[in-house]
Amino acid sequence: MTDSTQTAEQLLKRVSEKLKIVQELYRETGITYNVFKVMLRNDKEVKMCSVFADLLNPKGQHYRGKVYLELFLEMVVKPLITVNPLIGKAWELNLSNVNVRTEYPIAENRRIDIVLDDGRIFLPIEVKFKATELENQLVDYAIKSEEMNADTGFIPVLFLTPDGRKSIDKTLNDKKYIPISFEKHIIPWLKKCLSLKETDKALPVKEVLKQFINAIKSFCGCEDEKMENDIYALITESRDNFDAALRIYKAVLNKDNKEQKLNFYPKVLESFEHQISKLVEKSLDNAKYNPNVEGDPDWKYIDIPIGHDYKLLMNYNLKWVKVMSVESKTIDNVTKDNIRKKMSGITGSRSDEILEEGCIWYSKNVKYPGFKDIDIDIDIDIDVDGFLFLYELYQTYLKEPEKVADWIVAMANKLKSI
Repeated sequence: MTDSTQTAEQLLKRVSEKLKIVQELYRETGITYNVFKVMLRNDKEVKMCSVFADLLNPKGQHYRGKVYLELFLEMVVKPLITVNPLIGKAWELNLSNVNVRTEYPIAENRRIDIVLDDGRIFLPIEVKFKATELENQLVDYAIKSEEMNADTGFIPVLFLTPDGRKSIDKTLNDKKYIPISFEKHIIPWLKKCLSLKETDKALPVKEVLKQFINAIKSFCGCEDEKMENDIYALITESRDNFDAALRIYKAVLNKDNKEQKLNFYPKVLESFEHQISKLVEKSLDNAKYNPNVEGDPDWKYIDIPIGHDYKLLMNYNLKWVKVMSVESKTIDNVTKDNIRKKMSGITGSRSDEILEEGCIWYSKNVKYPGFKDIDIDIDIDIDVDGFLFLYELYQTYLKEPEKVADWIVAMANKLKSI
């Protein structure tokens, strides 16, 4: 072992010890307990939008009137959206008439997450945490904005994501929407709301704002300043530590193709496709691995016919599970209810309330026995928890593929009894 390797090993050990100390402090003091983290865990976008919209609403439950909305327009909207010459003073909305609505319905069963509308100006806001936007989703919202703002001039859709990413829809005109981020736009706005005299007069509102800010930081992967500062102190403690940290960084990143060497996603997929699915196919007749789902690259699943005109779909990450009706077959309501109860009992997870056509039961929160409770949706970005989840998944596939396959087979066999 070289001196550099030994120093790197020692640094990793010290960082691990520091993490355990800080985490133990959190457990003892309860300082990181956050009602929003609990409330939003399994349904970030819809519930987050409800809280966000209420803060924007002059008639919201905060009873601070229009101050938060005014600040939002000044800090976020006006700097980003050029004043339309047809409107003149575009963002001097009639705040007394502003309606703030969530899940605003438009054509094709689309729903805009948040809409500000004073009867003259219509401002749509679409929020995404991890999920990707649906095909033509922002296009449809932009069309609705054009329609609603016909007398005053087009106002682009505000597209809110953790990091302010652009839409994945390459056909979408950049002028039809404006990317904004929780980290760059929403957190500074919330912090400014927190500092207002009006907020100081309402301590419960102030505490809610603090928790909401911390919850957003957590979901966006920028929460734990103390832990990061402690690790930074360790890394910069000496030249040897800093050199070791750089070597660790180099080991994590693959300079040749700009991808993370320690992202276990490809290995997980390979193991699922070539080991887990083969073992399941061996145990269950007609089970088949399906790696290609049009419009949803994250769905790579084993399709297991279960009889009675339905089938079980188990995704590669063991978190996303569906029970579907076989195409063009009708299942009676009694059987549907039995399947839903059975699946919730087997998996310990409730079904999503919004189901696609033909779907009987669906959850993104199934947990394989023994897995740590890591709150992660694997859609676009992989944060720290995402890397840890994939690492655990890969190690499980590597060490006990038969056990994983038996778990899937057992689930399928339990459904056959319905």
